[in-house]
Amino acid sequence: MLALAAVLWPGGSSHADEDAEAKRRAQPLAVFEGGQVTVGDLEDAIKRQSPFMRKRYQDPAELQKLLAKTVRFALLAQEAERQGFGTRPSVEQAVKQNAVQALMKLEFDEKLSADAIPGEEVEGYYQEHIDEYVRPATRRASHIMVATLDEAKALLAQARDKDLREFRQLAREHTIDEASKMRGGDLRYFDDTGKVRNEQTPSIPPALVKATFKLKTVGDLVKAPVKLEGGYSIIKLTGSRPALSRKLSDVEETIRVRLWRKQRQAAIDTFITDLRGQYKPDLKPKLVEKIKLDQPVSAKGPGIPENFPHQHK
Repeated sequence: MLALAAVLWPGGSSHADEDAEAKRRAQPLAVFEGGQVTVGDLEDAIKRQSPFMRKRYQDPAELQKLLAKTVRFALLAQEAERQGFGTRPSVEQAVKQNAVQALMKLEFDEKLSADAIPGEEVEGYYQEHIDEYVRPATRRASHIMVATLDEAKALLAQARDKDLREFRQLAREHTIDEASKMRGGDLRYFDDTGKVRNEQTPSIPPALVKATFKLKTVGDLVKAPVKLEGGYSIIKLTGSRPALSRKLSDVEETIRVRLWRKQRQAAIDTFITDLRGQYKPDLKPKLVEKIKLDQPVSAKGPGIPENFPHQHK
């Protein structure tokens, strides 16, 4: 067993020439009619496994088990080839899929990694999207604004047993706030200054903001109408988001992966565009209409008439 390990991980100078390395990898570990398993075959089988799994092969007994499995696979592969499985459409398709995966890995995953994204790009993204990582506490509310206090009191009593869908229906029917009427009174998320996200200046009246932030639980309704300029409002809390403060160091890896995926997709798109220019595919979309699709099989099974009598034991 120790001899096998020595062949796979030889000692000596790291400056061995390529010919010596090729000869070492070509040494047969198993020979059978029509083929063999070499040192290189076994090394490649080990490399295809995770780093964690590779450690087990420092044990010569585990190497012997892997050699047996590799020979078993080689024998099965040779027999499958002899019986013509290699030319079956499903096998050819699987080979193509594996080849495409290998191509994608070589062209895009190995040439560009998330770690290769420059730090300045990561920081630039963080600053451009700072509201995703640093933002104040916000609340979301729906309200119904009417002209008089009596109207507001009557609606408040009516709204106490209404869920959000029903509350918004009341808003569409009664509110005089045209800005939120079509949204069922929805004011969207806003901070304690009354500024809605992505807006430069506050747009929610201070009295409405103050009343909303006093509500504790989503679904709560104000106890009394709130006086606004031009009328009175009843307010229902529909959402609550806590303040968010995430430093660049907290999200650096997430941003790096996001940028890598974006650059990877751009590289793939460019690669496909170049392939189209090189091979010039001629699509005939109208012929798609001639494709025949399999008809769905009846739940009662093929060929069973609707009035077929069922037997009961």
